[in-house]
Order: sequence, then structure tokens, then C-alpha cells
Amino acid sequence: MTSPNAATLALVALLAAACTTAPSAGEVAAQPAAQPGERGAPPMPTTARGDEEPAASTPPADAAATLEALALRCDGSALAAGLAASDLQALRASDAPSVRLLATWEGLRAFSDDGSIDGAAVTGLADAVTAQLGQAPPRWWIEHLASARRPADGASISAYDVGLTKTGDRRGELVDGPAKTRVRPAIASVLTASDDALAYDLSAGRVELGPLPDPGSVVEVARARGASTLYVATYDLGGGGFRFPLRALTRDGQRWQAEVCGPDRTVLGGVGSMIAEIVVLHPPQPADAAPGVMRPPPPATGVAVFTAETHGAALDVFDPESGARTLAWSSELWFARRG
Repeated sequence: MTSPNAATLALVALLAAACTTAPSAGEVAAQPAAQPGERGAPPMPTTARGDEEPAASTPPADAAATLEALALRCDGSALAAGLAASDLQALRASDAPSVRLLATWEGLRAFSDDGSIDGAAVTGLADAVTAQLGQAPPRWWIEHLASARRPADGASISAYDVGLTKTGDRRGELVDGPAKTRVRPAIASVLTASDDALAYDLSAGRVELGPLPDPGSVVEVARARGASTLYVATYDLGGGGFRFPLRALTRDGQRWQAEVCGPDRTVLGGVGSMIAEIVVLHPPQPADAAPGVMRPPPPATGVAVFTAETHGAALDVFDPESGARTLAWSSELWFARRG
């Protein structure tokens, strides 16, 4: 792992200042007097006057906003340094959604004597994700998180079990799709392929998904309830952990394309494996909804992509209209964890 550059070090200094409040008048008066010529001695105390304004400090919200911007860029290296210089408890109460989840996990992350992840850390993170998204994360994703093992000697990244089987992984079965792709059984019957393109058959018509992916690629497709926009991701099953595209498609063409950071692998020393699931988020059903009464489904509030691989788990959430990333979380700080 490379050492922090000058920009990162400057960020750490900024965040440290932002998350440190100025001492009170009583604390200043309690400091020991500096001795002339003594290196590292505290400054001479000053007598606080009642009519003086207290020393200004940067609001914690500024530090949270800085960290949130780093998270939305999946800048793990700078973010790791920034979190280390911050008050995690304060960040857990911030208005920045990515920062809240990251600080929650960093504060809870611990391992038992046998090397397994502490169950309270997994439960705490699952509860925080549920509160943030308005629905629980997929069960397989939580089970993957619970499989984490303490980093081995000399390593900084935890090891995870993706639950590989002869026919699939922890999420379930993978089957052969058109054009030598791999897909989940639920969409196998609605995917078709021509000589040079994939398509998805909706009841209202066919949506072109684009050129044929490389043989062996996994194709994931999801859509909002009652909507015709498809959210499509394609990634290399054996190159687990690297970034991959997410596209919003309709019968009229592509609306937007975004990049899923996922665990954000930077190096693969062998064959990897990744699991991904696209979940379209909806607001909860109204409490006064009458049974049997047909109502149009509410618009989607987000497109969440849950990812997992042998060295991490991650969550990206995108705005369904623009494709902008609105939340980003990684168990291993986008492959930049240092301890």
C-alpha cells in the first residue's frame, strides 16, 4: 500500500481541526505554564475575560461533508486517513448518509478470539442500512458480511467466504443465459440474444440491452414495480471486486450510465469471484392502504447495488432519474484499509 500523498496529509490535518473543538476557558486556565526555552511546552495560559468571544471551531458538519464527498467518489485512501482523524461517534449522528454508515461500521468492526467478525458489528450495520434505505438489505449480503475473518498476519484486508458451489454462490444458483452469459434463474426466460446484441422481453415490448458481453459474464437486471425502465449491470464473474457499469434502459434507449465501485479491487492475484444484486428501492406502503384497492406504485427512490467478493462487501445507491451516486459504503474502505 502506498503512503499518503501530500494532499491526503493535508486532508487529515483539515479533518483533525474540523473535529476538534476549542478548549473552554477553564481548560485553558488549567494548562501548566510554559517554561522558557522548553521544546514542546504548552503555551502560557491566558486569563479568559467574560466579554471575549470563545475561539471559533470548524463545525463537525464541515468534516462530514468533506468525508461524504470522498465516499461518493469511492476514494478509499483519503477516506481511510480522514476517518482515522475523526470522531466516529459524532459522525454517526451526522446528516451525511455514507459517512453515517462508514462510521457505524468502523466503530463496531471487531473480531472474536477465533478470528470471526463480531456478530454485533454485523447486526449493527444491517440495522443502519435498513434505517437508511427503508428496507432490509438482502439476506445473502448480510451472511457474506458475517463470514468475514480477521486479516491474516501482514495483511490489512479481511477475508470473506462467497459460498461458491458447483452451480452458484451464496446468493443462489447461476444458470446459462443467452450468448454464453450467466444469469439468475428469475430472468433466464426473458433474456434473448441476436447475432450481436442482448435484449429483455417486457410485456409492453422488447428492450435492447446492448452488445453481447464477453462469454461467462454475469448479467443482472432489475426494474421498479410497474415501471418499464430496466437497470442493467454486467460484470466478469471470475474477476471479482472490480468496478463495473450500471445502465438505465428503456425501449427508447439508454437514459444514463453510472459506475458501480463495489469493493473496488485494484489487484487480482488469481481467480476471484463476485456477487452482485440490483435492488430498486421504493417508499413504504401507506399505513392506511386499503386491502384490495389498486393504486399506482410509487416512484422508485433509489437503485441500490449490493456487491460482495472474497475481500469485501460494498453498497452503491444511485438516483433512479439521473444516475448520480447518492450513497457509498465499503467494508474494507474500497480496498484501502490499513488495519
